[in-house]
Amino acid sequence: MRQYEHTLWGRMYASADGTVRDVWLPSLGRAKSARPDAELAAVGQVMAQGEPTPRRRARELPPAAATAGGRRPERVRVFDVGCADGSAEALLSAGPGDVQRSFTEHAAPALLAAAADDRTQPGESCVDCKAIAGCADLRRAPGLWGGRPSVPERRRRSVSVWDLRLHAQCPSQYHLVRHLHLDDLSAENRGAQRGRAVDAWLDASHRDRPERACRGCDVPGPDDVRAATGLDAESAREAAVMLAEHRMLCPLTGLGGSEQVLVQHRVTAYVPELDVVVLATPDLVYTHRGRWIWRETKTSARPLPERESLLRTFPQLALGVLLFHAGVLGDDPRRSWVELEHLRAAPGHSRLERVDPGRAENVEEARAVIAELAQPLLDDTTYEPRTGRHCHGCQARRWCRAGTAYVADHPSPSDPAQQREPAPREEGRARG
Repeated sequence: MRQYEHTLWGRMYASADGTVRDVWLPSLGRAKSARPDAELAAVGQVMAQGEPTPRRRARELPPAAATAGGRRPERVRVFDVGCADGSAEALLSAGPGDVQRSFTEHAAPALLAAAADDRTQPGESCVDCKAIAGCADLRRAPGLWGGRPSVPERRRRSVSVWDLRLHAQCPSQYHLVRHLHLDDLSAENRGAQRGRAVDAWLDASHRDRPERACRGCDVPGPDDVRAATGLDAESAREAAVMLAEHRMLCPLTGLGGSEQVLVQHRVTAYVPELDVVVLATPDLVYTHRGRWIWRETKTSARPLPERESLLRTFPQLALGVLLFHAGVLGDDPRRSWVELEHLRAAPGHSRLERVDPGRAENVEEARAVIAELAQPLLDDTTYEPRTGRHCHGCQARRWCRAGTAYVADHPSPSDPAQQREPAPREEGRARG
């Protein structure tokens, strides 16, 4: 029988009489207001049943038997603390009985699955995987965009459209946010909050009712949206219009029961000559009569630019074209589509655009788009700041002297129509 040791890292405290134990879990930015049920139950169980043990040296075996100690606490408390702003959130306060029940219900199944499940799940963890050379589940995509290896050679890294857009906007912002995990603690602007709310609503609808299109569902009103999302009245009204517009464009309309519907599905590929793991998270991937379709949904107050290429305006579409062409998703790009659902707050102004990844001219344009974004990132070793209007929405301006100076010297225009587009946000949590 294999033995596993269950440990916990954080700042731990106990009352003088031992009846109360606290743990403070650090977060790099602001404090998290919630953590997954399984994680919180596992933390509580260690605090309720564990004992302090000295840190062991590397490769030193854990104790042969379960840790046995003295008096158990009557209450355990878990707090999350933000290292950037000093904020704190109380996540758990419970007695040992409640902690045990939560552990049995939430944490034990997750721990058992982690110990027994030997399946591979390609993703960002592939960056540090030592078995990548022999992994048959990570799809290879040599020459995906025709990039050249960086000089000097760098350690393996991952690349997503979020990375590419952050770096293109400002290399310093990319480095601070993506590698040092420092982001702005200010609230998102109205447009970003509205877009995130619409995305979350659609994701939940598509997950809950894969067999029924949104066209057959009730359309939420502004009050429903506001109650569920906390948006202000105007943003809730705009979001309700966008959700109503989506009913006519919902990709689940007419889908048979045997079709696949994957919401926020992570698509991963490996470019061996660059030693780069490519990550993409389309809003929706689904099948229709043997055809794989990649759907990206965007919310905007502005119409689509008529004179600009869709692939250049939305690099996610370009990457989707390349991944289809490389056979990472679906076997035949000629039987696939990449779609853009562009939702507007003005009734009748939303659009659905399609790009054929089987057409050579689309593949060539997609390669040019991604290469122009990716090569500067792969070659960069200094990550110098690039100031501009985007500094007003920079996620890491607090740690950037150049960006802070630019904002002080160039106040943001007061007219909302002149406000710059928000900085790109991480894919998977928001649309990149």
